[in-house]
Amino acid sequence: MIKRPSSVKIFGQKYRVAYDLHEDPEEQDTYGLTLSTANLIRLRNDMQSDKMARVFMHEVTHAIIDESTMAGRKRFDVEEVCDIVGFHIVDMLKDNQSILEWLLKEAD
Repeated sequence: MIKRPSSVKIFGQKYRVAYDLHEDPEEQDTYGLTLSTANLIRLRNDMQSDKMARVFMHEVTHAIIDESTMAGRKRFDVEEVCDIVGFHIVDMLKDNQSILEWLLKEAD
């Protein structure tokens, strides 16, 4: 059994991953949260594994943007989105190979 990630390296920064986000009745659609100033990704613990993997990658994408020169922007053009996915996500997976194994297993 492959363990869920407890940390992820993004642009040389180590982000801790905590599975302690509890459902807030006012924000029922909040499954994850990225706190870049604290190098922390928080996820709800009560999601199915395939959803957990996708929410994790959503939050990782927030962290990648926050650690990049694009931090603070709210809108991106198509080429910038493709760069985020094509380069930065691939680099994150290369730096965190155990996360790639976990994602492939969980997203099945």
